[in-house]
Amino acid sequence: MARLDAAGLPARIVLVCALSLFIIFGIRLSFSVFFAEFVLVEGWSNEAAAAIFSVNMLVFAVTAPLAGMALDRFGPRPVFGVGALLMAAGLWLSSLAASLPALFFAYGCVVGCGLGITGLGPVASVVAGWTPPQQRGRAIGIAFAGTGLGSLIFVPLSNWLIALLDWRGAYLALALVCLFLLLPLMTLGLSRPPAPASGGGSPASPKLARRALLRQPRFWALLLVGLLALGPLRSLTVHHIAIMQAAGVQRQAAANVVGLAGLLTCASFIALGWLSDRFGRAQAFTLGALALLGAVGVLMRLPAAGSAALLLAYALLYALGESARSSQATALASDLFPRGGLGFINGLMGGMFGIGAALGPWLVGRLRDQSGSYAGGFALIAAMVLVSLFAFWFAARPRPAKDSDRQAK
Repeated sequence: MARLDAAGLPARIVLVCALSLFIIFGIRLSFSVFFAEFVLVEGWSNEAAAAIFSVNMLVFAVTAPLAGMALDRFGPRPVFGVGALLMAAGLWLSSLAASLPALFFAYGCVVGCGLGITGLGPVASVVAGWTPPQQRGRAIGIAFAGTGLGSLIFVPLSNWLIALLDWRGAYLALALVCLFLLLPLMTLGLSRPPAPASGGGSPASPKLARRALLRQPRFWALLLVGLLALGPLRSLTVHHIAIMQAAGVQRQAAANVVGLAGLLTCASFIALGWLSDRFGRAQAFTLGALALLGAVGVLMRLPAAGSAALLLAYALLYALGESARSSQATALASDLFPRGGLGFINGLMGGMFGIGAALGPWLVGRLRDQSGSYAGGFALIAAMVLVSLFAFWFAARPRPAKDSDRQAK
């Protein structure tokens, strides 16, 4: 397997994936600014506005496993090309939307398909295919660092575009970014990963390997990790600017805090990727889970003590939480189950990410509308973090020797 060196093709693939995720997740995570606009300007309820994102994530969840299988068969260029075109088309249709149902279709369905194809799971499968296991945590961390930089740039940028052009004009501008930047980047800059070495004997066919997954408890634990990995994060992504505004923080200041969290996420993705390769996936995931619980605690304190120090603490804790969830889940999935096809297993993880990311924000919005408080939502987020932590440790536990032999066959 090729080494991840500065001059080699694997390094270029990682860089292109990082730049692509910079655009993809910059646009995706900017929804928190649009969410606040939908509630305050259009007058839609928290539940209804959050449902736009939830539909988007449900479509994402269906699309990601299919995209993973297509990647195993056709390679990244045609698959990601379709995804980038769908993102551009969906954002353009969103700019024309005159009603909530129109946004459900444009942003929820069309953009959701594009995000599912170009999401973390499918992109991670390409990175994992180009890097050996002992470098995989760092490589995925570097690629996923683009998501944090995207938040740093696109959240304040989207807020500025909305102020200048209104939210429909802002969506049109983002559609042009996808068409003229993301599409050529993913279609020209990526290549199909080399086939993994068989290690001597004849490897099992992907179809047989996928059937064998269903008999392994750690596979189901891994799916539970995927389901609960991004649910807590995206609940915060959608609602944290609205929570800060309710605590008396100006929207631009709140957007700047989210942008700072994105900047810190860039560094923490790489740092936790190194930690993961050096000390273990579970240790890195645990650190992120504890940080995410701390971020929830900070938001709970904001109405009583909305100080700048607390906002800075939130940015740091959120960054550590963000950088340990999807990256460690996809790295662990690639380590444990490469025989079923890296595209398939990481696409399946991406689908679980999408289901959790769809349900979390919607449930938090519903609890907020019913109770008038985010207390129930905070409790739900904490519960998801804790369950995912226990499931990750179960999936990452040392494999018995007989299971290792069976996986190698």
